[in-house]
Amino acid sequence: MRSIGFLIIFCILVLTGCAKSGGGGNEPRVQCEDVANRNYLNVLSVNLLFKEIETRDQRLEAVAEFAEKTPVDVILLQEVVGGALVKTENSAEDLQKKLRARKRDYDLYTAFEIGLPGLIGVANAILSRCEIDFRTTKRLPHATELNFRGHDIKLPRNVMMTRINIPNSKKLNIYNTHLCAACTAEQLSAQMDVMLPFIGELEASFPSGNFAILGGDFNIDRFRVNPFVERPFYERIVNAGFVDAYAQNRPLESLCTNTEQADAHCTVGVSTLDIGGSARRIDYIFMNQMKNVRESRVVFNNLVDSSQNSVSDHAGVFISVALP
Repeated sequence: MRSIGFLIIFCILVLTGCAKSGGGGNEPRVQCEDVANRNYLNVLSVNLLFKEIETRDQRLEAVAEFAEKTPVDVILLQEVVGGALVKTENSAEDLQKKLRARKRDYDLYTAFEIGLPGLIGVANAILSRCEIDFRTTKRLPHATELNFRGHDIKLPRNVMMTRINIPNSKKLNIYNTHLCAACTAEQLSAQMDVMLPFIGELEASFPSGNFAILGGDFNIDRFRVNPFVERPFYERIVNAGFVDAYAQNRPLESLCTNTEQADAHCTVGVSTLDIGGSARRIDYIFMNQMKNVRESRVVFNNLVDSSQNSVSDHAGVFISVALP
């Protein structure tokens, strides 16, 4: 109780909008007893490509199909959209409805970044089959703008957190972020200067050994050196106490090393919807403890594996991790 009370106070102090989450109105209360029974959690992170409107419904359907068949317990989304220009109120809610039609209920928390009010907003979102007990968001320093059909969209990025409740088992924290793209080293560093202390202070409010997962689109490639060397930013995350879950059982130096030839480990340059640029690995799922990763793979990478669907200009990252 003390740790939860501290969390509430902390959220109020930093003005991040911490709130009780769950099934409101007539929505069913999500449950995930099967997660506790099998004692592992399946997590997917994917950037949804906000600019691609015409094929969005089919792409969300492909994500929903994957989540149902795998099955996926937690979905981390980047580039969720809403507004008149993109013809939806919230594309994460659209995915939630598609999952519900497949008899898969997910709790949803969406954290919109500032866009063009009423016209277009871009967001991060977390969908969880386990009930979201608490949620909070921290805005990151502004760095770059996105352009959509001639409109410049200012995006102060964010990092979001949900505390999920696994019935008769544990509670754990899930973080999701989307760091700046095409920005300077100073701008990326400024965002990490806010993100990592925010996570560290929140985690310090929980009992020792609290398990946390941090995923998203970090726009950090360990091998890219132009316009600046990006590896130190990856190492900052690791030095903050995180483990690269996907790389845990693989040689780190061999993952997506060739910018001219995408491999099964790249998350950009592996999709027919890729709008340019070299092959890169910039989407990650990190853990704050060394845990047994039962399975990890890059998904929706149809240029490498033609049997897979393309849902974005990014591939997704999927992990199955043993619970504490």
